[in-house]
Amino acid sequence: MRIPSLILALAALGATTVSAIAADAPPKTTHAVADLGYVGTAGNSQIQTLSGSEKLELLLRPWKLTQDGAAVWGSDDGTENAGRYLFGLRGDREVNSRLSVYALGSWRRNTFAGITRQFDEGAGLAYHALIPKPQQLDFEAGAGFAQRRSTSGLDENFGTGRLAALYRYYFQEKTYFETGGRYLHNFKHSTDYEWGTRTTLVAPLANHLAVKLAHDYSFRNTPPAGFKQWDSTFAAGVQLNW
Repeated sequence: MRIPSLILALAALGATTVSAIAADAPPKTTHAVADLGYVGTAGNSQIQTLSGSEKLELLLRPWKLTQDGAAVWGSDDGTENAGRYLFGLRGDREVNSRLSVYALGSWRRNTFAGITRQFDEGAGLAYHALIPKPQQLDFEAGAGFAQRRSTSGLDENFGTGRLAALYRYYFQEKTYFETGGRYLHNFKHSTDYEWGTRTTLVAPLANHLAVKLAHDYSFRNTPPAGFKQWDSTFAAGVQLNW
């Protein structure tokens, strides 16, 4: 056999072996994402804004465990003018390819919206109307409890109803558009409901690095006196994933 033919044969054998190994390789069970954005000015104005979030997912079929967190902090001429913080835990158990059950718990703080701290616990059902890829569409419904302390010192405990939806479209493997919303109903004071949306666009720059654009909007129908009903944040930054 001539040398070029031998090289081709070895290359074909190697490609076949690699493909077989990749096919037999276990699916990835963990996924972590972290992103960071920063804006700073000096001179006539001194403004600093820092935003970041992270998410860790652990897949242990039929379970998926998720931990996430987010923060927005800002100052103007050395005085803090923004501060929103969130930490959450969630567990999903797959019933079938279309249906799953979930349980979640979260803590949040936003003194600029009148909330010193709020704990939310809940459970419900998730329906996967579209299964990726290239599209994903989920609907969720559940109920739970909340414990809230306002900046005025008022403590409230009440039952909640929760509705949520999520849509994601993959342009390619790591480039996607995502939008979602949630509604939280206060069963104790029906006018004190809240809802929020989040829209995200992610495009890769390198293997584990991407650029991320995100917009968050939150609304509370009856905030404490002296506070606005809504908050909005637009952030641009980099995202690390592994």
